[in-house]
Amino acid sequence: MDALIAFLLSWIAANSNYQIDDIPHPTVIEMSAKDLTYEFYQGNSDVIPASGIDARIKALYSWEDGPNGTIYILSREETELSLSQETGLENPLFQETLLHELVHHIQYVRGEYERFNCASEGEKLAYELGGKFFKQHNIMDPIPNRMILANIFSRC
Repeated sequence: MDALIAFLLSWIAANSNYQIDDIPHPTVIEMSAKDLTYEFYQGNSDVIPASGIDARIKALYSWEDGPNGTIYILSREETELSLSQETGLENPLFQETLLHELVHHIQYVRGEYERFNCASEGEKLAYELGGKFFKQHNIMDPIPNRMILANIFSRC
């Protein structure tokens, strides 16, 4: 996992204004869809879907968990592999999801959350970089309206 994190952090640095030299690696915990749903709804179990799974949740970043923050992410085994083009990437959906959460990790470490009007402001760049990642690897973006969603999800 460390090699994948290092690769993605380097990619983020090469494709944004972020410097990553002193960014500590967060802990990454792969989870089942059910466990990830329960992690997301922690303290609000009464709104968990009847199936026990909220398929919209792919990952979460918590700067409070672990010494350098923790990324809870849908396991590689459960992450859809429908993007199986010849990309040279092993499970690009998993990688882009991890990349998205690493953007939030960098934003936290760099103190950007203190300057944001709300935590949602960090979503725009994370979505933009995810789209760029897919484009650079010649992968059809599974979120065709990515920039519209990026703007919606980044509103306070």
